[in-house]
Amino acid sequence: MLLSYPTVIIDTITGYFASKPLSYLSVSNNEDFLNDLKHIFYLNDSEDVDAEIAKNFSIYGKTYELHYIDELGNIRFKHYSPLEMYVEKDSSGNVKFAVRPWEETLSDKSKIQKVEVYDSEGIYNYTGDNYTLESKREHYFGETPVCIHVNNEEEIGDFEQLIPMIDSVEVMLSDSSNELEAWVNSYLILGKMKGTKKEDLEKMKQEGAILADDVDQVKFLTKEVNPEFQKNFFETVDKLIHKFSTIPDLTSQNFSSNLSGVALEYKLFGLSSKAATKERKMEKALRKRIRFICTILNKQGKEYDPYDIRFNFVRNIPQNKAEISDEIVKLAPYVDMKTLLSMHPDIADVDLVLKRLKEQSDSMDLDNIQHVSENK
Repeated sequence: MLLSYPTVIIDTITGYFASKPLSYLSVSNNEDFLNDLKHIFYLNDSEDVDAEIAKNFSIYGKTYELHYIDELGNIRFKHYSPLEMYVEKDSSGNVKFAVRPWEETLSDKSKIQKVEVYDSEGIYNYTGDNYTLESKREHYFGETPVCIHVNNEEEIGDFEQLIPMIDSVEVMLSDSSNELEAWVNSYLILGKMKGTKKEDLEKMKQEGAILADDVDQVKFLTKEVNPEFQKNFFETVDKLIHKFSTIPDLTSQNFSSNLSGVALEYKLFGLSSKAATKERKMEKALRKRIRFICTILNKQGKEYDPYDIRFNFVRNIPQNKAEISDEIVKLAPYVDMKTLLSMHPDIADVDLVLKRLKEQSDSMDLDNIQHVSENK
């Protein structure tokens, strides 16, 4: 394969939508809740998991997130593609049960089939070719501990509908490559030289010279090709693929370095619209993730409300930091500091910045400085 449009499409949309970690906000400013979540997310490498989830549902149209309690009592979650897990839903879209099969290699190098089944009551482990029930245990979530992340309402991938068009381009490029390879050694025509022997041809290749009475007696047999037709065909289909996938060609002249913020947003409108759909769908699954976490934490004595958490997605696009800073200054009288800081692309951990600002303020004793200034 000379070109992989699916890879370009998935890498571009995933990089734009999910390369920057999403942040979590508490409506009630519950710092204990946020700290508990940070600990759980750190334990589960949530930033990497979220990026892989976004990539998987962009490819397959959907992907699954399994929650469980490990041996140490920690809340864990892991993602599985539709190739690794089957999920059955009821008529309302609620998860009835999930099945995860895999093959395990034993110490003697033999292989054994295993299946893990999850429902609202527990986790069931089956083993062997006859799938004998090996164990059953409770998971404490109160419902089937699986979240479904979907790409869109139709649950189709970002390049699935473009596969016939992509195939046509790749067939054309593959045929062109094979054609060049087949004809790289053209046939040599020697006129009026039927007496030429194999040894003569080998000597000609080594010395790089041919003695002939007439120039017209020697020529190469080549195949006529129409490169202009191939070029036009490729460029036409290439534009259609970028158009219908809403993935812009970032290497084209349309994305020059001197574009204004408004012009860039206009050119990325299709990509932004697709990302907005992904965000709404992913947020639905993330709310279920928070609900699962709250269920376990509240069983441990906490009193957390899952509806207290909001999600902040950040697009990975070139930004004019001077314009953003100017906008932050203008909004300062009307918006709280935490929201203002979250708007700046260089600030990854807003809470850490706020903590440092408070420490700096305390060390400078700003209240005392202001009092002294007023008395002068």
